[in-house]
Amino acid sequence: MKAKLSFLEWSRFLRSAASGKQTAVAFRTLARLLPLVLFCLVAFAQSPTTQRYWITFRDRGDASRLDFAMANARDLGISDRSLWRRAKVLPPDRLIDELDLPVPQSYIDAIRSTGASIRSTSRWFNAASAEMTSAQLSTVVALPFVESTRPVAVYLGKRSPVTPSTALPPLLKQTSTGGLDYGPSFAQLNAVKIVDLHARGVTGGGVIVGMIDDGFNQHTVHPALKNTKVLAEYDFVQRDSNTARVPGEFSSQGNHGQGTFSLLGGFENGKLIGAAFGASFILAKTEIDSVEIKAEEDLYVEALEWMERLGADVVSTSLGYDDFDPTLRYNVGDVIYAMKDGRTATTSKAATVAARKGVLLVTAMGNEGWWRKDSTFTKTVRDSTGSLITPADADSILSVGAAYVNGELAGFSSTGPTADGRIKPEVIAPGVSLTAATGDSGYTNQFSGTSGATPIAAGVAALILSAHPEWTPMQVRARMMSTATPVLDGTSKSQTYPNNFYGWGMVDADKAVGPSGSGIIPDRFILYNNYPNPFNGTTTIIVDAPSVQEIEVAIYTVLGQRVATLFKGNSTPGENRFFWRDGLDEKGNRVASGVYVCRLKTQTTVISTKMLFIK
Repeated sequence: MKAKLSFLEWSRFLRSAASGKQTAVAFRTLARLLPLVLFCLVAFAQSPTTQRYWITFRDRGDASRLDFAMANARDLGISDRSLWRRAKVLPPDRLIDELDLPVPQSYIDAIRSTGASIRSTSRWFNAASAEMTSAQLSTVVALPFVESTRPVAVYLGKRSPVTPSTALPPLLKQTSTGGLDYGPSFAQLNAVKIVDLHARGVTGGGVIVGMIDDGFNQHTVHPALKNTKVLAEYDFVQRDSNTARVPGEFSSQGNHGQGTFSLLGGFENGKLIGAAFGASFILAKTEIDSVEIKAEEDLYVEALEWMERLGADVVSTSLGYDDFDPTLRYNVGDVIYAMKDGRTATTSKAATVAARKGVLLVTAMGNEGWWRKDSTFTKTVRDSTGSLITPADADSILSVGAAYVNGELAGFSSTGPTADGRIKPEVIAPGVSLTAATGDSGYTNQFSGTSGATPIAAGVAALILSAHPEWTPMQVRARMMSTATPVLDGTSKSQTYPNNFYGWGMVDADKAVGPSGSGIIPDRFILYNNYPNPFNGTTTIIVDAPSVQEIEVAIYTVLGQRVATLFKGNSTPGENRFFWRDGLDEKGNRVASGVYVCRLKTQTTVISTKMLFIK
């Protein structure tokens, strides 16, 4: 009551002062309020504001730590699956390097002793992010092991809301191939020939996909998501293992990620089928939803490093913003576009490191349309190129633009080139009026944006790796680009290919995987790599045959001991499909984990391929 009375008295004093009636009552009121005003001013002055900073360290501590780490990968949290994937792109003696070393704990403890609050750490950049006052920053900068500090960049953006819908659009076509009923999701998958791959039995098995978003609501209860194989999930905002929205968070938190997850991995027959529903998933929540979506690069980097250590093959991110917080630019006065060179934004640099370790990052181009900001950061240049967001500017990744299902580029889809002249996007995929999961059990037909196109393209990458697990991320990337379909829209945007609107064209999943099952009769026997691989259940083996001939398909140990005969008889011209179920030998016993050899024996040749069985 006293605070309310003081406020009323203060209001009366202002009114009397403004009207020139500064009576003795008014002055007495001011005298009574003056101590309160002074107290508030002192309290405000004693509550310094904080800001988040990157702290980069001069070294990685004791040099002997690296030798120890190279012999103790599991102590570093690096999974066998990650090492297997790294072996596709790195020499055996470099599977673990200095980038895998955790930031020295003594450095973290010293920073905490200043009163700063540690938010995250980055092994790849040998850095930590911390919430600090200006006084604490001065103390940290003076520490002998600190090389540099700079503000953590905050990306701001506004996202169009996803509109729930009970009236789903009519089907352009429906299929029951392989028992699958795509419902209204048929058009978005058929546009990039994913339906054809599903009919061939390629659904993403054996591949691990990471997803970084604002959370993943209802993924344990929604009919299209509850049976999806989630290997791990973590909320980097709240620091727990629940990636759904929690009390106190903005009402939209986690809705966007639920939608992107369903586009890639969802499955409810007749309602929604995701692009790679047979894959396994790792989920990371790094974005903070509010009136403006706020993504901070330290959480993104930490999540990407975590997923790489767990063994992710593909990481799908629909994050990145063009509106950098003006107070947190990397270099005040620089044009934002000049920063989009793949070497400036921390998220872009992290994407490149992930590629070097064998991970394919698939990321959204952005929804900034065919315009970009000028050097004042306030005006826009229309009908121009260069509106892409970061980390779509990174090299060795796959950036994705959005199109209608007929291939025409969406008006909101951002454009290349990068600041250093590289063509972007690499490919486009459907990203307008997509069918996606929403709520506890509902669906929307209004999920639009490069955020929607990205998980569909990432799903194609997972399908390719499912059929060709030995391929590197650069091989998958190159394959998706070289087999993309050019779109001719009758405008200057599509006169030449590749270009900075459509990239190399619309993704074609069937062409990217290859000719098996295409109906073409080969001129020789072809034994394809099994999928999934590695596997712990049933794996599929495909043989293309030129004619009817007697063949044998059998499994052997690496020492040449026969384990199981899968087939012995006459081949069928074209595709022949065989299964090794649950790693069972001739006697029905499950074999030990390890490398095995699949051997195809024909009348004229013997062809072999290796596979990895994991219990």
